[in-house]
Amino acid sequence: MSKRVLTLTSVTVVLLIIGSWLAASSAQPVVLRSKHSHPAITALPAIVAVTAEGKLYHDPTCAFIHGPLRIEPGKQAVRDGYTPCTRCLQRYRKGR
Repeated sequence: MSKRVLTLTSVTVVLLIIGSWLAASSAQPVVLRSKHSHPAITALPAIVAVTAEGKLYHDPTCAFIHGPLRIEPGKQAVRDGYTPCTRCLQRYRKGR
C-alpha cells in the first residue's frame, strides 16, 4: 500500500471513531418518573392515558387508572418518563 492510501485510511478511521463517540455522547437518557420502573422495549401504543401524579402510562380503557387522566401519544409519555402499566400494558415492559 502506498503511504497516501495508508494515511487516508487512518484519517477515515479516526474520524469515524470520533463521530461515533460524539453521536453516543449527545444522546440524553430518559429520566424515569420512578426508580422502580421498567422502560418500554417494544413498539408503543399510538395513544395512552397518563395522570399528572402517576408514573405509568395506561391503555385508555384500563381499570387501574387513578385520578384524572390525560390522553397523549405513547412516544410523548415515554419522553416524559412514564413507563408501561404493569397490568394493562405488560407486553410492553422490559424483561417480560
